[in-house]
Amino acid sequence: MDWDMVAAGVETGRREQVLAVTERLVLARGSLNISLNAIAEEMGVSRSLLYVYFESVPQIIDALFVEQARQLDRLVTQIREEHQDFRPRMLGLLRGYLQHLAAHGHLIQLVLRERHQDSPLQQESTRLFRRILLIVARDISRELQLSPRAAFVTLELLAAIPEALARMLRSGATQEAVALATSERLIGAALEAMAVREV
Repeated sequence: MDWDMVAAGVETGRREQVLAVTERLVLARGSLNISLNAIAEEMGVSRSLLYVYFESVPQIIDALFVEQARQLDRLVTQIREEHQDFRPRMLGLLRGYLQHLAAHGHLIQLVLRERHQDSPLQQESTRLFRRILLIVARDISRELQLSPRAAFVTLELLAAIPEALARMLRSGATQEAVALATSERLIGAALEAMAVREV
């Protein structure tokens, strides 16, 4: 038996457990204001064990954020490769975003609403997420002939639709098929209203 591989597997499993427990606590409380003590208590371990994997709660939050941001980055890449036309591309992106939020919760929104000086994110994490937003916003700007600022505002307004529906889905207030259909109908109508038409 390769004991080094076994030990590495145990280490990885414990780290993933820390991440999962932290994510569950954050989503349950709707706040990033949790302590290492709370995480350790939930896991049934000593606080000192957590220091083997993470130095602080912000470092754990950053790791969770990066993991989700990378998933969204892959989603954006995949949808852009699959759809050449703007409308199906945006519908696909926001559909995937809804499914992501339904599966993982609103941790990204909780992190982003923090004041800049209180943000737990490292610069690398911030750059990754900004790059994702910039790719989509540039697409909106080009296709709808909007200024960069207006494109970011439009993206925020469109994203609010799957964000609201994902909350309803996670709370049991609606079903996935209904949420997806509603999201597509509302986003489709919004894109149609904003579409640039030839004169």
